[in-house]
Amino acid sequence: MGIRKYAFGYEMRDGKIQPADAEAEVVRTLHERYAKGSSYRQLTELLNAGTVPYNEPDKSWNKNMVARILGNEIYIDRDIKSEQS
Repeated sequence: MGIRKYAFGYEMRDGKIQPADAEAEVVRTLHERYAKGSSYRQLTELLNAGTVPYNEPDKSWNKNMVARILGNEIYIDRDIKSEQS
């Protein structure tokens, strides 16, 4: 069986897909900074200067990865649900 990949910010823990703390913080930071006007390029530079890799530790962040996270409804839905609780 191959390695299953989950959306960035999530991991399998205790038999359930749950937020991965460090990655979830990256997702929150991306959304906050993008909402305040940061460009994909600026966000990419921020991420490459940090310590949290995308799903592969030897790969650098790029604008497509940032765009994929910002455009993925799974993160938007999660934020809305947590705010309503």
